[in-house]
Amino acid sequence: MKQVIDKDVAIIILNWNAYDDTFECLKSLEHLTYPYFHVFLVDNASQDDSFDKLQQDYNEGKFNIQITFIQTGANLGFAGGNNIAIREAYNQGYQYFWMLNNDTVVDPNALTPLVEVLEKDKQVGIVGSKIYYYGTNKIWFAGGKVNTWTGTTKHIGIKEEDIGQYDQVKEVDYITGCSLFFRRELLETVGYMHEDYFLYYEETDWNVRAKLHGWKIKYIPQSVIYHKVSASSGGEKNLSPIVAFYDIRNGYWLVKRTQKERLKVLTAFCYAYYKALKKLLKIFIMNQDRKIERIGFIGKGLLSVF
Repeated sequence: MKQVIDKDVAIIILNWNAYDDTFECLKSLEHLTYPYFHVFLVDNASQDDSFDKLQQDYNEGKFNIQITFIQTGANLGFAGGNNIAIREAYNQGYQYFWMLNNDTVVDPNALTPLVEVLEKDKQVGIVGSKIYYYGTNKIWFAGGKVNTWTGTTKHIGIKEEDIGQYDQVKEVDYITGCSLFFRRELLETVGYMHEDYFLYYEETDWNVRAKLHGWKIKYIPQSVIYHKVSASSGGEKNLSPIVAFYDIRNGYWLVKRTQKERLKVLTAFCYAYYKALKKLLKIFIMNQDRKIERIGFIGKGLLSVF
């Protein structure tokens, strides 16, 4: 175990069956201008040999960065997998943590501005990057908005060409877990991400709870990363059926768990049914495959909000 200094950053990356993406992400970290970091690569029980190959690559000297490899032994979801690595880094004394999706490539200067903001303003608990669609100048994320009535979120600037319209640091409702930088004290006041969300909304819930505890959340456009998601319209037709379940349930959970106003909770409950109806219509309008399976997961999503 290395000696941790105050400005050391624990970079948390979650792998699941994605050797090529994770390899490219790790290689991009070699070019970071900020030198004080250590990578914690956690694997959510991949069903292929990606984790073993990445460990072999490291042992053969293919990565010029320090990496700690962690195997969960089971698929614990986004929050569960990340939390294991965050706890390990916390126990080692790290002051700063950077959750980074494994299907990203970072700009060499991506880390420095994130550290600088938290160093200057102790009231800021979470910051995040400007995120482009991979290989383009098209924005995927320039800060996030949360609707605490419906339990829905919105990426600011999504699919817009970047002409400098989002080049100012600003406070936002939430930062996506794709590139989420936070300080140690956040864990001590807010706690860890709730793992029962499993997929979607876990970091949104975390952001909302952070704000309720008085932390500022800021978007930092000087930090740039690239995310390997499709810039084409939606992709609804090909989404996994289980996504519908988590979208319906977790959006409602977000409001129920973080908002005290009963009217908000009731509105979110009604909106969950509205979302389910929209998804049912899309199954037939878009001629989605696996219709019975999709309908079943939508039904489970509705039952889960009771």
